[in-house]
Amino acid sequence: MSLEDLKSKLRRHPKLVGLGGVGLLSAAGFLLYESPQVRRFLSQYVDKKSPEPDKRRAEYIYIKYHIYRESMRKLKQKEEDEKKWISVIINPIGKWWKAAKHSVAWRLLNIAQTGSQPERLKAVQQLICMDHLKDWDFRHLAQICDARTAVSLARCNADTRWFMPVHRRGCIKNPKMLLSELHVMLARLRPMSCVDHFFSKYFPEQDPIEDIHEYLTQEQTIVLSTADTDLLKEIISFLHHITKDPEASARIIRDGGLVHLMELRKIFSDDNETLSTLCKVLANISLVPDAVEHFFSSGWVGALAEWQQCPDLRLQVISAKTMANLDHDDPNQCTYPPNVYPLHPRVRTRRKPKADIVFVHGLLGGVFITWRQRDRKPTELGLYGKNAFYTSETDDVFLVGEQKRVNGSKQKKEQGKPLVSAQATEAAKNGNPNPKTETIKDPVLKASKKVEERKLSISDAATMEFVETLRNEAELDSDWEVVHPDVPLNASEDCVGKFSVSGSEWRNQDTSDEYTNCWPMEWLPDDYPDSRILGIDYTSAVTEWSANFTKYCPCEKGQGHIDVRAGTLLERISAADVGNERPIVWIGHSMGGLLTKLILLKSLDSQEPKVQQLAKNTKGIVFLGTPHRGSPIAKWKQHMQMILSPSIEVKEMEENSPKLLEMHRRFMGCLHTFLRHVKVVSVAEGSPTMLTTFKFPLRIVTEESSKIDFGDFYLLKDDHLSLSKPIYRQSFLYQRLLHVIREAVKERSDTKEQDGQSQVTPKEDIVLMNMVAILVKGAKGLFESLPRVALRFST
Repeated sequence: MSLEDLKSKLRRHPKLVGLGGVGLLSAAGFLLYESPQVRRFLSQYVDKKSPEPDKRRAEYIYIKYHIYRESMRKLKQKEEDEKKWISVIINPIGKWWKAAKHSVAWRLLNIAQTGSQPERLKAVQQLICMDHLKDWDFRHLAQICDARTAVSLARCNADTRWFMPVHRRGCIKNPKMLLSELHVMLARLRPMSCVDHFFSKYFPEQDPIEDIHEYLTQEQTIVLSTADTDLLKEIISFLHHITKDPEASARIIRDGGLVHLMELRKIFSDDNETLSTLCKVLANISLVPDAVEHFFSSGWVGALAEWQQCPDLRLQVISAKTMANLDHDDPNQCTYPPNVYPLHPRVRTRRKPKADIVFVHGLLGGVFITWRQRDRKPTELGLYGKNAFYTSETDDVFLVGEQKRVNGSKQKKEQGKPLVSAQATEAAKNGNPNPKTETIKDPVLKASKKVEERKLSISDAATMEFVETLRNEAELDSDWEVVHPDVPLNASEDCVGKFSVSGSEWRNQDTSDEYTNCWPMEWLPDDYPDSRILGIDYTSAVTEWSANFTKYCPCEKGQGHIDVRAGTLLERISAADVGNERPIVWIGHSMGGLLTKLILLKSLDSQEPKVQQLAKNTKGIVFLGTPHRGSPIAKWKQHMQMILSPSIEVKEMEENSPKLLEMHRRFMGCLHTFLRHVKVVSVAEGSPTMLTTFKFPLRIVTEESSKIDFGDFYLLKDDHLSLSKPIYRQSFLYQRLLHVIREAVKERSDTKEQDGQSQVTPKEDIVLMNMVAILVKGAKGLFESLPRVALRFST
């Protein structure tokens, strides 16, 4: 058939042409839609070992003659140098040195594994000091290291090369498969009320997953929906709640839960908020007695060692807490249950701490939120926001306190952001068309921040020059007397200063670029390195609709009551061995002061000696804006239309509440009897706090409510938030706290000396009395024998 005949037939049947075109388009669309299945089907019959692009190239290169000649000359010169007599002597010495250093490291590691406890401690210290080893030396030693030695090395801030790398570091498990495995792991915890409630609300039944890749490499990125991301975060938060039960933690370990948590760490490698919650889960699991081997085999010891050196303060402290719970070889070992965080020391120390300093924050506060250094800029207080009881979101906490410091605009949550490995984060920043997981930059919790220098606005040129001279002057003469910037507006009559400092001791820090987000962790260890600093962390809410105490478990409904919360904290603080033969200094801000009072009252009522030592060894208490008689903001409802249903905490802090007045009466009675030797300092706010919601100032705690008739009382010009945030080290607030700690430690040492003298004096008196008795007895015998001797001489 010719071409003309075909054209004529097609003109007679135009519908055939249309149907053929539709058929071709449908076939092409089907092939495009089913391309992964077709590719997978064809891959069964095609050789998968196809040559890589690099291997298809020629296996030879062209080198210019002068380059070849120069390289051959250097090679020949090297061979001649090795034949010289000096090389003949040095080369064996070098080989001997390499063998010797390998032998020393091997022997030290053997002692650290098999020696006695003192020998193990010394061997670990020597291993940390060995900085001449190569990468392959560390890898070899890490393969023969055991769990106990690895934990000891991590507790001493050893090089991270001492630990085996994470299994499948460059690969991320498919989130769909990980969700299915987490579903199975949590289902094995049934029947439990918490698990049943969580399954019914947050974890629907998972469909069977078939024909899916288990692990994804850097090139095989897939889209992780927002729903899957939120569900994984909810699971991590629920694990933080459920692992507070030791039995649940033990079952999760037996079911391989640490391996699943490692995969979650890879997925959220750039989200420090979620990683901090994940690290809290590990801290709870670390309380299981036999958890060390499981942490070591799953690679978590090396991961925690990396977090200990992370710039984020949360990961530093929580990972240090986890490692302290795992380190059973520490001579000063103690466990840290939930809500208790060691701010100092975070590594293994030789000397036993001489004092315990405990910080308790207030309503809607936190360990890394309440105890920040004061910002030079004015701050405002917001009363509303999301609750962070179980979730990793902390936006509500940042509203209460200084404004959240972030670089740039707020990050937007986008649908369908892909999942990438930790090594692919750098490539995500360089214009890749595929969307990548955004790197979360949270400078609020970093160790330091540069503070912008305030510009002077002084019209007088002479005064301006004088102030600039003071700023630039490194040191003042002793003739100068510098008043503290936060000097009190008013104080009790018999209060103790200092309110000023000599010019020779003053250090001008107005232009300092140092900024700390947790001054108890970074300032106090410099002044009292032998003390143990603890931060007590708990969650709270302002309204009932934001109090998610029953989010994962109905049994948490009554946790908001101050009596229940104080009992829980008392049990966990005593489990951390606080006050064991050493003084305690409590610092409570706002509601934290009320919790401190109730903890001490419960400690006095307890029959257990370990709990009684909390009140017995308490030597100092600092109340910062504590509403001893309640706060007027709790009854301030007519202006706050949003707070129609106040939370339990707000209701219990109402002004002149009978419960608070009764507790205060009991506490004052104890101060005049059992706690009469305790140094008490009360600080009140002298300025109202600015509310972001209504844009007007409000006095959170009045002066009358903050004042007690015991110890020293100061009225500062700061607002409620700034009472817990000294402006720098030489502020009055920080120096007065140092004075309380100094008196507590000194009184304890004086008591020990008096006890020692009282124990020595009776022994000396007994010895002296025995000597006198012997002399008297000898003199009596001598006088009795004199007549006999005289008679013999006369006869």
